Amino acid sequence: MDVFYNPKYVGAKENFDTTRKSGWIAEELNNGRLAGVNLLDPESFLQKTGEIVESIHADDYINALKTGEPFSLASSQGFEWDPGIWSMALNSTAGVLAAVDKAISGNVTSGSLSSGLHHASRDSGTGFCTVNGLVAAAQYALEITDGIVVILDVDAHCGGGTHSMVAGQDRILHLDLSVSRFDSYKPLGDNQLKILTHQTGQELDHDYLNELDQLLSTVPADTSLVIYNAGMDPFPAISAETLCERESMVASWRKKVDVGLAFVLAGGYISSMPKNELVDLHLHTLKVFSDSLLLSSKN
Repeated sequence: MDVFYNPKYVGAKENFDTTRKSGWIAEELNNGRLAGVNLLDPESFLQKTGEIVESIHADDYINALKTGEPFSLASSQGFEWDPGIWSMALNSTAGVLAAVDKAISGNVTSGSLSSGLHHASRDSGTGFCTVNGLVAAAQYALEITDGIVVILDVDAHCGGGTHSMVAGQDRILHLDLSVSRFDSYKPLGDNQLKILTHQTGQELDHDYLNELDQLLSTVPADTSLVIYNAGMDPFPAISAETLCERESMVASWRKKVDVGLAFVLAGGYISSMPKNELVDLHLHTLKVFSDSLLLSSKN
């Protein structure tokens, strides 16, 4: 399975777990932690990525990310701007575009070790999100396929930035499963937002997987690609065991319906669990999808 990363994913002076943990995961992969995963540089997608990012975000915001002026807009994602931010955003977004290209061309699963960043809106960043990689990936997918593009977001928080940018687009379906009301919104059209905040423990775990199953059942038959925002930050509200089961559910469903899937490793923070456990959870996503592809190739 091809997965995309380069060191520029963490090139900014100010970065946080969603970006810098991609380096931790890449180190494990380069040390041979998982067989069957090919770590590739998305550099060849940088030019196309720049074009798409500049088309989905406002000119003033793009200029602020590039130049740092005005500083308040350049730092609107939640950490101070520095000259490495634009390169970091561009490279990590190129990774998800490369994964989309691979997933559609081969009708397989591919992924990026970062991006997603679903709180970023057209005009600014927020919630530590700069460039909305999910929207950029969806727009690229629309250019290279004729079917429906589904954004399946299981990060802990709602993807309000994503919804503000894709609502009303006929060929993009946004399915959002959250355990927090942060960045919540009223879904328009066939888009769906499920927020689970009222249960705890095993009851919440059970309902979480049931809601995921229901969302998967609504994916249209003419879907060409699923963009999967695979956050691990539902932990600790959702148990680590249930998050692992979630990945198996998505991988089995993808194999059953035979659709391309591009994933990004989204939320998950060392404030909630030790670094090694966080890395292990994200590596589990890679292992589940890699193993699923291997089984498919043998059948």
